[in-house]
Amino acid sequence: MNRPEVRLGTPWHFPTPTIVRLGNGLSVWHFHLPGQHVATYEVVLPTQLTYEERDKEGIGNVTLHAIDEGTRTHPDGAIGELLEAQGTTLHGGTRYRYSTFGGQTPSRRLREVLPLFAEVLSEPAYAERDVAHHVEAQIAGYASRLASPAAANRIALREALFEPDHREARPTGGTPETLVNITAADAVQWHADHFSPAGATLVVAGALELDEVLAGISGWQGAPPVADGLRPASPLQAPKVVVVDHPDAVQATLAVGTRTVTRHDARWPALRVAGHAVAGAIASRLNLELRERMGYTYGIRGGFTPGADEGQFTVGGSVRTEVAGDAVARMLEGLALGTPLTEQEAHDARQFLIGIAPLANETSADIVNQGATLAGSGLGPDYLNAHFAQLAGVTAEQATVAFREVIDPAQLTIAVTGAAAELVPELEGLGLEVSLRPAP
Repeated sequence: MNRPEVRLGTPWHFPTPTIVRLGNGLSVWHFHLPGQHVATYEVVLPTQLTYEERDKEGIGNVTLHAIDEGTRTHPDGAIGELLEAQGTTLHGGTRYRYSTFGGQTPSRRLREVLPLFAEVLSEPAYAERDVAHHVEAQIAGYASRLASPAAANRIALREALFEPDHREARPTGGTPETLVNITAADAVQWHADHFSPAGATLVVAGALELDEVLAGISGWQGAPPVADGLRPASPLQAPKVVVVDHPDAVQATLAVGTRTVTRHDARWPALRVAGHAVAGAIASRLNLELRERMGYTYGIRGGFTPGADEGQFTVGGSVRTEVAGDAVARMLEGLALGTPLTEQEAHDARQFLIGIAPLANETSADIVNQGATLAGSGLGPDYLNAHFAQLAGVTAEQATVAFREVIDPAQLTIAVTGAAAELVPELEGLGLEVSLRPAP
């Protein structure tokens, strides 16, 4: 029996929004989606976490998460009750170069919700008990993450990739040592300094007309944000090997990575194809070697991820402790890309990266999330369609050359979390110099 040929359907394009810049400095990206019953909206604030005081890191995250506990007009949770009555949920997150805050609402109720959303943005109360609650929640969350070998490994890898004094070496949400210093007054000041429509972008998608969106958000007022001046980027660090001791871990969690170019580099499409072929797919080279041939793991995944100013390449997964050393050696050998990528590998990677796009941008939440990511990185909404066109033209030779230019196995940082008593000898047996971190 002949297998049917699977072909991509009609070429997909990321929708084009209407873009309006308001007098208060706010840019609005409006994706009009008739028939979309759920509207999603997100404000992108160009707030740099480098602005945080060293002993109060995490203030950006606490301020964001406590913002909807009450407003001056509707204090003590009353604003939350009004939003919930409209079927609204709010969410937000901090990144090193920008923060986002938004929500989801039935499209037919968005015109009533947007003025309440503007009120939350403009006049949060920041009661002492609310801020204290979120400080405690962030401290508890940090401890919970460290208890997870995978999360502890991600933290260790990031610390190793950046110089110790640089903000990007430390968690966006701060640490217990810095969070405990944060007060309600700090939250009020951070909000006054950084939550401004000037320079921000509102991305909204749903079945609501543009004029209704603009009328709803017009109540957001605020002084221009304070620009404290950016710290220079952390210089690239020498490669390291870090072991985080989790004595009771039943397996080893490992990752190798490095800082790389990002979307602005002409090689970015070729790097994405190469990254998927080498480590991103279930049939990638590393997965076939470590999962299918050796049986070391349930799966190894990775590839290139973009950032606002630079990207990262990471590959990782969990393996049996007794084979962790050999797994690392095989990963490094595979990442040397001694054998060029084949046209079939490049074809499969292109087909996946292009073919998955409609599914990854199907809902209003998907579209707004993608739009917010682009806005936060200083890119326009037309970037994606140009990127997919470039992906379609990447050859195996281009992907191979780009990967070899950017990835040098000798310059990769390695982080492994698990039983250090077993892991350290394995890694040192490879000739690696290991730095040991105690159990969290």
